[in-house]
Amino acid sequence: MAKKGANKGINKWLLSITVFVLVTVVCWAGITVIDQYTSQESMEKAQNAATKYSLRLEVVAQDMVTDTSRMADVARQQRTNDGWFMSAAQSVVKQNGKIIGIQYSPAGRAPIAYPNGFSLGADSGLAPAFAKLQDTAISGDGTPLVMSPVKLQSGTEGVLAMSPVFAYNNRTQHFDYLGNVALVMKLPEAIEDDALKEIQAAGYLYSVYGNNSSLEKDGVIIHSEGEVPDNAAAASARVPGGHWMVKLAPTDSWGQTGQSMGLIASLIAGAVLGGLTLWGLTIRQQRAENRRLLMTDQLTQTGNKRALKEALAGMCHQLKAHFVVACMDIQNLKRVNKAYGMDTGDRILQEVANRIQDCLKEDDKLFRLGEDSFVAVIDNESLEGVSRRLNEIKEKVARVINVDGIPINVALDVGCSAFPMDSRQPNELVKIADQRMNVKKGIVVPEGTDWLADGPEPANEPETNRTVKNSGEE
Repeated sequence: MAKKGANKGINKWLLSITVFVLVTVVCWAGITVIDQYTSQESMEKAQNAATKYSLRLEVVAQDMVTDTSRMADVARQQRTNDGWFMSAAQSVVKQNGKIIGIQYSPAGRAPIAYPNGFSLGADSGLAPAFAKLQDTAISGDGTPLVMSPVKLQSGTEGVLAMSPVFAYNNRTQHFDYLGNVALVMKLPEAIEDDALKEIQAAGYLYSVYGNNSSLEKDGVIIHSEGEVPDNAAAASARVPGGHWMVKLAPTDSWGQTGQSMGLIASLIAGAVLGGLTLWGLTIRQQRAENRRLLMTDQLTQTGNKRALKEALAGMCHQLKAHFVVACMDIQNLKRVNKAYGMDTGDRILQEVANRIQDCLKEDDKLFRLGEDSFVAVIDNESLEGVSRRLNEIKEKVARVINVDGIPINVALDVGCSAFPMDSRQPNELVKIADQRMNVKKGIVVPEGTDWLADGPEPANEPETNRTVKNSGEE
């Protein structure tokens, strides 16, 4: 019996582990699908936001060169007269508080800057960027230029915008370079607008890359505190003289945390359902074991009266069934008990039960009802077959039983009834079989014993063959 219980325990644990694995895999697969869908949806939103901001940057960058372009037009008209610059620059700076300084650099003459002290060439941070942009302007076609990021020697980040001044020479029929107008605007103020504020409010990780990668290693104009992954949404902004790049990634997207959170959630779901399965199977096995104990004679491990009642009730409801009920009593058990003791009597009962069981088919059932009384239910067999089987049982039980070296002989008295020929009622079938057994023993009684009547279960008392039935026999 212990081995059988161990196998149930193994099956219980295997099934619980299987549930854990299956639930974990299914949950992980489901979360992966959700992860992919959510990531796709989040990236689509990020892409839309990046595209929207890139379009706004194009407008912002174009606005940066508007002032320089207007001042370049004035310089083209004035040519050798530089008196216009200071008042024009002062007016522009007052209107746009993001401007750090403006400089007009006429060809062949000293540059003029506003405010006083501002100089693109004298600032160690601005000078390389200004020189590069000026070289590009001289060899270009007059298109305004924007470069960012540039860093002043004070550490301030900025945007450098320049508009070259060209005038057509009728004599040479070429455009002559007359100089340039350049201004520097502060970052991030120069590119902050409602689109950027929406990005910040949405919690995106973001970076804007400028077009001066040859001067700055990363070329980052502005960025959030977190690092933007390589697979972020990206959009290009066309600015005068180059391109800027916008990259966005949702900080709370599944792409950032979905895998670890999904795995944890899957493991928790698997553990919970696996644990519930283990608990449910344990309860079920405990109930099954309690029921088995309730329906089992503890001495012989056969069914008891309660089990017989339930078995016969079920079989009698099967209309096409036929079976035989065989009542069996062990002869002389009381004398064995008196001569050798109750323990020896118990050993005899156990051996007799084993010998009867060995003669029955797998579908047949054996029950113990009292001290020396058994009932066998022989299912789906002809009466001739039943007769042969009962003779085999009596012959096998009649063989000598050795108990601690003591040879003991016992025999069986047997009486039978058949379903449905004798009766269709469980009680009647047992009473008829018992009556026929008593007749064979020479005991004449009008009816057999009503073994299935409600009452105590003597077979489930402590493991002994002491019962009321044989207490008066000799």
